[in-house]
Amino acid sequence: MGIKHDVLSVMRNWAPEDTAESWDNVGLQVDTLRDIDRIALVLELNLDTWDVLQQYNYDFIISHHPLIFKPFRSVGYDDWSHQVLRELIKKDIGFYVSHTNLDRASDGVTDVLMRQFELDIIEQTDIVNGYGKLVSVSKPIDIIDIEDKVPVLAKIVPDQLEIQKVALCGGSGKSFTQDVIDHGADLYITGELGYHDMQALRQQKVAVMLLGHYQSEAFVLDAIQQRLDHLDVDIDIVK
Repeated sequence: MGIKHDVLSVMRNWAPEDTAESWDNVGLQVDTLRDIDRIALVLELNLDTWDVLQQYNYDFIISHHPLIFKPFRSVGYDDWSHQVLRELIKKDIGFYVSHTNLDRASDGVTDVLMRQFELDIIEQTDIVNGYGKLVSVSKPIDIIDIEDKVPVLAKIVPDQLEIQKVALCGGSGKSFTQDVIDHGADLYITGELGYHDMQALRQQKVAVMLLGHYQSEAFVLDAIQQRLDHLDVDIDIVK
């Protein structure tokens, strides 16, 4: 039980559960009485990742995305999330979630993403309410200087683009499109945007680098591993 306590302490001190959004469901979703010798880190637990995980003897799983999101009144056999939940309980595997609280945490999802671009930052602030980052760089950069740091799914590059202010948001950045425009960002790097968000940014001459939701958040798994590395337990990242 000592390792479980230590793991939960590290995660809760880093990303307190009470900082998650009210609609979110974070924390210990499935408890366990097993001694913890091996932990798996996943961005989300679904049938695909479960197919990989069940091949190994994991005692505990930490996920960014919740498995149990909305309350349900019964556990059936048809819903995939119920199938996975049944397996967790049957095997007594613990399952912990750090979601919007990890998005907002210092050195959380967006901070880890930001480090991949090796920007020479002179000033930074949140985009809004703890989410995302808005950074000013020491001298203007060209998008060519950073677009090869992380694979890009799609991009918008206005003519005569000179980047001095960069907005970043791991995962879905849809909710902050107008904030990015209002802050005067020259470039928005995020995982996911809708068509109309892309068009709004384009019309305001804001460049966009779209990475994919999963791809923009996956770096945080390495950060979790580093946070837990001092514990006497094996930790695997499963992507």
